[in-house]
Amino acid sequence: MNLLEYQKGLENREIKPLNIVQSEDEYVLKTFTDKLSSLYEVKLLWGDELERKSFFSMLTEGEMFTRKKKVFVVKKGEEFLKSVKDGAYFVSLAKKLNKVSVFFVISEKINKSQLEKEPLKTILSIGDFLEAKSPDKRKVRELVKSRFVKEGRDIDESALEYLLEITSYNLVELKNEVDKLLLYKEGKITLEDVKSVCFSSAEYTIFDFINAFYTKDMEKSLVYLSSLLKSGISPLQIQAILINYSIRLFVASTSARDQTDKDKIFTELSLNNPYLRHSFKIYMEKFTAMEVKNLILKLHTLDIAEKVYFADPQESLKNFVIEYLRYAGS
Repeated sequence: MNLLEYQKGLENREIKPLNIVQSEDEYVLKTFTDKLSSLYEVKLLWGDELERKSFFSMLTEGEMFTRKKKVFVVKKGEEFLKSVKDGAYFVSLAKKLNKVSVFFVISEKINKSQLEKEPLKTILSIGDFLEAKSPDKRKVRELVKSRFVKEGRDIDESALEYLLEITSYNLVELKNEVDKLLLYKEGKITLEDVKSVCFSSAEYTIFDFINAFYTKDMEKSLVYLSSLLKSGISPLQIQAILINYSIRLFVASTSARDQTDKDKIFTELSLNNPYLRHSFKIYMEKFTAMEVKNLILKLHTLDIAEKVYFADPQESLKNFVIEYLRYAGS
């Protein structure tokens, strides 16, 4: 069964104790795991780290103290299954599991003859065989288009087609690139925007510069900025992203007290991408709330200098980066 179909109505489905997932698409698998996590207590394990003797106790640890069903997702499941080829072991294991289910995720392609060999043959007599297949191109296009609509943004058809082609319709890559585009600028997204942000003709991308700036690396910031400006990226667009990041960083720095707070604030700030969350945690360690406040004021001053007093945007932005990072590093 296709994993996308399996997860429909998952809350009403009786999940079998042992199951096999053949993973062809990491994004589909992640979507499934997220769905599981919204319903049950989910724990991720790695097959190459598991041992036959301790596996059962690991699955049932704390079982008598919880009423919620527990689900274990075992990545690199093939490694554990190779070490335990005894079908009787899995029959015995399934009988002992009460409020626990296991999904063994196998990244290798499985053919029909392999399904008829142990231990897969026995496991599939107990549980389900699910395939995390990539959606067809038409479905992927609809998913990407709906993401822009959900965010209240419009994208040119030529830009959308180009984005799909350069990512080869890979949902994991598409999610990252769409997140970048949504942060890049306001208004309609054009083909030029996609080329600039996703696969820029510059040696570096705008997000290389952003990461260098918010980790206070002046040398890299200037190298990346120079490359971007030479490739034709507008300094005003770069400033817009700096302002966007700075405001979010200030809100996060002044609102979050602990890790739980951080995750809640990140969600409220639409920082849902794992890479962005990780980056912002690093930025929060590099910048104090007072430094970020000062940064916002200086960016505001820079904006006035350019728009009111007609200061040259390229030179002004370069000077701003040098002066601010010199101040921040002192």
